[in-house]
Amino acid sequence: MMRFLVPVFAAAGLIAFAASEAPSQSKKEAAELFSGGKVLEIAIEIAPKEMDALRREPRKYAKATIKEGGKVYTDVGIHLKGAAGSFRGVDDKANFTLNMDKFNDGQSFHGLDKWHLANSLQDPSYLNEWICGEMFRDVGVPASRVAHATVTVNGQKRGLYYIKEGYDTVWIKRNFGSADGNFYDGGFCREIDQPLQKLSGKNDVPDQKDVKALLEAAREGDAKKRFAKLEKVLDIEKFLSYLAMEVITWDWDGYPMNRNNYRVFHDPKKDKIVFIPSGMDQMFGDPNGPIIPNIQGFVARQFLETPEGKERYYKRLSEIMEKNFKAEAYAKKVDEMAAKLQPVLTKIDAGAGRDHPNHARRLRDAIVQREKVIQAQLKQLKK
Repeated sequence: MMRFLVPVFAAAGLIAFAASEAPSQSKKEAAELFSGGKVLEIAIEIAPKEMDALRREPRKYAKATIKEGGKVYTDVGIHLKGAAGSFRGVDDKANFTLNMDKFNDGQSFHGLDKWHLANSLQDPSYLNEWICGEMFRDVGVPASRVAHATVTVNGQKRGLYYIKEGYDTVWIKRNFGSADGNFYDGGFCREIDQPLQKLSGKNDVPDQKDVKALLEAAREGDAKKRFAKLEKVLDIEKFLSYLAMEVITWDWDGYPMNRNNYRVFHDPKKDKIVFIPSGMDQMFGDPNGPIIPNIQGFVARQFLETPEGKERYYKRLSEIMEKNFKAEAYAKKVDEMAAKLQPVLTKIDAGAGRDHPNHARRLRDAIVQREKVIQAQLKQLKK
């Protein structure tokens, strides 16, 4: 049964919508948001009492009103997010998580329920997560989509942000067909032998038995038996693509290299684990890095230390470099998006706008250089 938008609030000519669209319409709106390249203008209004609540407990949801594109969204759940490098208080250029139907059932924003506003303090190009998410998706690895917006909070300009879709049940269902499986947050520099935060899951295996089974398989001492056991509990094809892209993009702060910035999904249909990238704001830091770097992530290391695992990794890496990773095409997209962001950023901060082309150029040049370096290493490997 289709659900139509119903106006429930009007102020200064703006209309709010409480009921979400039909699923197909929501998907269409989200697709348009993340493919159009338009920089939105988002105004966040937080009452004094709610601001005080966010100062005291920044990770706890408060209420806010969101205005954008002639629409008003009321009673939106909002809290602060971010780790050591990017976290800022609510009176500063904070990162925000927004939950549209936390307090207002059925409400959505451009087809999204949960989404984030990232301050990009560790990425002055505002482009890393945007382009790298596309790279991962191009090889079949689920990754959140990204758009851009300028943000004000209670009338005060907070600057340019990027919009990132949240890992909610809508996102999981879109990528896996069902949101019933257990979905975990890897946490800050945490290995899977430590309890992971369960974000969602319905009628799936209890007590993190899915993750424990993966850990047990990775601990197998015999390399041949280890690969066989990993194959039973790990989605090998997706893991190979994930691992290859982590190396191609030199995600030094991801799971393989640093046991950080990752999510884990247990796909109950396959009864297998899938690793998902997150927090990709510091990518291509070493475009000359080796194709097997220093691997700290236990599952990744144990996988690559099996002869079959390493052989299949090299094969998948070669396939991606031949069929998917077209550096010049990605570089062109970086140039095109940078041209849209630079004038917006200049209006906000003349200095940041002046420096932005340099940051964008560093990223696009690193992408091109990375392709050459990996191809040379693969060629040498064949010899």
